[in-house]
Amino acid sequence: MKGLITGVRDRSNLNFLLTSNKKVLDKWYKRATDDDRTYAHELLESYALELKVASEELKIECQLIKMADNYLDAQKILRKISVG
Repeated sequence: MKGLITGVRDRSNLNFLLTSNKKVLDKWYKRATDDDRTYAHELLESYALELKVASEELKIECQLIKMADNYLDAQKILRKISVG
């Protein structure tokens, strides 16, 4: 999934927010403007949505795999019935 955050700068800033330790984030927060904090919040909200969408895609993929497994099992049973 490409993601909702498509800009290189935005992705880099998100990475900073996600990987920085508390000391670094505290220092950033003290220097940040209200606009900076709003932007950071929007980045984190967008990332949360990306994770939600990715989770839903994985859930659908798992359901499709399960359906395929059930289909193959049903085919095996039908073959046994039609042979017998």
